[in-house]
Amino acid sequence: MSALLRGRAFRDVAVVIVVVFGFGSIAMLLAHVSPLDGFGALFDGAFGTRSELAETLVQTTSLLFPALGVAIAARAGLFNIGADGQLILGGFAAGWIGAQFPLPGYLAIPMVLLAGTFAGGAWGAIAGFLRARFGANEVIATLMLNYVAVLLATYLVNGPLQQGGAGASETAGLPKAAQLPDLIADSRLTWAFVIALVVAFVLRWVLQRTVFGYELRAAGDAPEAAKRAGIDLGRTAFVAMTLSGALAGLGGATIVSGVLHRFNTGLSPGYGFIAIAVALVGNLDPLWIVVASFAFGVLQSGGVAMQAEALVPRDVVTLVTGLAIIALAGRRVVASLRST
Repeated sequence: MSALLRGRAFRDVAVVIVVVFGFGSIAMLLAHVSPLDGFGALFDGAFGTRSELAETLVQTTSLLFPALGVAIAARAGLFNIGADGQLILGGFAAGWIGAQFPLPGYLAIPMVLLAGTFAGGAWGAIAGFLRARFGANEVIATLMLNYVAVLLATYLVNGPLQQGGAGASETAGLPKAAQLPDLIADSRLTWAFVIALVVAFVLRWVLQRTVFGYELRAAGDAPEAAKRAGIDLGRTAFVAMTLSGALAGLGGATIVSGVLHRFNTGLSPGYGFIAIAVALVGNLDPLWIVVASFAFGVLQSGGVAMQAEALVPRDVVTLVTGLAIIALAGRRVVASLRST
C-alpha cells in the first residue's frame, strides 16, 4: 500500500510540474513576458539570498499547518474548505490573549499557541457536529463558516474586545515574551517551522501506527465496512473536523506569534484555500505534504519577485495554483471512475 501511495504522490508531483511550467509559460507568453525571465525571477526570489530562503520557509510554514489539517479531514472522507476561517480565528485568539495577559516566555508562548489551537478546533468542531448530528454537508458548512469567521473576528477586534493602543482591525502588539524566537537571525523565520515539521511527523505516526489513525482511514476509505466493524462514523467525523480546525488554528497562532506579533484581519492571503492544493499534491500523506508545502512556498515567495523583477502579472501565479487544483481533482475523478 505504501508503494501505491508513493506512486500516486510521484504522479501528482508530475502533474503539478507540468501545470506550473507548461501553463505558467503559456500565461507568461500571453502577458508578453519571457518564461525564462519569469521562472528565473521566481527561483531567484525564493532562493537568491539567505533572507529570501528564510521567507520561502515562512510561507512553507504558513501553508503546512492548514494543509495538515485538511489532510486529517480528508483521511476521514471529509472535505474541510474552512481552514482559512479556522486559521483566522486561531490567530485572533492568540493575538488577543497574548496581548491581554502578559506572562513569562515559558508560559506566554504555550498559552498563545494553545489559544489558537483551541479556537480553530472549536470552529472546526461546529462543522463536525453538524455532520455527525444532522448529516450536514461539511463542504457547505465550512464554506459558510469561513465568512462568519472573518466577520466575527473583525467585529470582535473592532468592538467588544478592542484593546488599547491597537489600530483598526488589529489587536495590540504581543509582548516580547509571547513572540516565537527566530530560527534565522534578522529574518521572519521562527521556531514555528520546527513545530510544523514535528507536527507532520507525529501526525504521520498517528495515522499509520495507532487505532485512531486506522479508524480515521477506514471511515474515509470504506465507510460502510467501517460502520459494520463498529466504528462510530459520527464521532470520527466530529473528532476529525475538530483536529483539522485545531491544526489550522495553530497555524494562525504561529503567524501571529512568529511573524506579525499581533493579530490583523488581513493575516491570511488565502493560506487555507491554497492548503487544499498542498494537501492534494501531498496525497494526504503528512511527509509528502511537507514537500508540497515547500513547493507552494516557493511559488508564494518567488511570485513576488516574478512581479517585481520580470513584470509577471500577479494573476499568473494565482492562475497556476488554481490550475494545479483543477488538474489534481480531475485526475482523482478519472481514477475514481476507472475503479468503479
